[in-house]
Amino acid sequence: MKKFIKENWIAMIPYVMFVIMIIVMGALNSNTLSIRYIANKSDAALSLILVAAGQTLVLLTGGFDLSVGGVICITNCLAASRMQNSVGSMLIWAVICLAVGVGIGALNGFVIEKTKMQPFIVTLATQYVCYGIALLIMKVDGGNVPAAYISTLLHRFGPLPLSMFIIAALALVWMFFKNTKKGFSIYAIGSNESAARLNGISIMKTKILAYGLSGAFAALAGLFRTAQVASGSPTAGADFVMISISAAVIGGTALSGGSGGMIGTIVGALVLRTIGDLLVFMKVSSYWSSLVQGVLLILAVAASAYGTMLKRRGGAAA
Repeated sequence: MKKFIKENWIAMIPYVMFVIMIIVMGALNSNTLSIRYIANKSDAALSLILVAAGQTLVLLTGGFDLSVGGVICITNCLAASRMQNSVGSMLIWAVICLAVGVGIGALNGFVIEKTKMQPFIVTLATQYVCYGIALLIMKVDGGNVPAAYISTLLHRFGPLPLSMFIIAALALVWMFFKNTKKGFSIYAIGSNESAARLNGISIMKTKILAYGLSGAFAALAGLFRTAQVASGSPTAGADFVMISISAAVIGGTALSGGSGGMIGTIVGALVLRTIGDLLVFMKVSSYWSSLVQGVLLILAVAASAYGTMLKRRGGAAA
């Protein structure tokens, strides 16, 4: 046990941080330990968890995906302005939104690998294109989201919301996916792209997969957000770009790639979504929330860099 803690203490930081926050919040307000509060927090965090999950896959390859905000804008606007109150219409437009997300992400991966341009530049350009498309779809906030769509995505099975089952399913799927050939390829590219290529891994296919999945998760986040706010907005995804990267990094995913995972990202997203409540219970102005998030991100990046340095020293010593 001591050996495990010694070798993995950096990876355990987000989990310890989250547990401490829950304990402090429970001490300040016992209602935070209730099923109702947990259910509400699950709903509030799901959109961020979804987009951060996709961001994690891209970060593991050593890249960035700044276009996720634009994908959320497009899918949110499409769902809010095009869906009709019928099962067929809701399914068709949900599939269209998902296809849009996958297409945009896959295009990012293809362009990045084909042109060897920096992911930051490619996805930043895609982000602005997506913002423009979203404005063409819906120039102002509004729309008419079907009541059946809202009630379906916000449905509760007793006291437990659908969002909680989605989060659990995401964690279980990740536990399987990371041990597959595709999962190994994503990690391998982030660790050493040249070595991965020499070992027969298709860099093009793997990057298209990673960015395509990132776009899919962003589309799902946009679809869920549509149900949450019951409206559309051409700027709906603007706030998700940096905070999705923050959630992944706080959760232990290295910016340099090849290290981290989705379970940590889920915890990182929950940490970010809980900070505001914690400050309120501590009677601290919510304006400090951004400052606290920034400090946590700096500490997470520092811990990640320190962990990478220790691994390199260990490898050199071996």
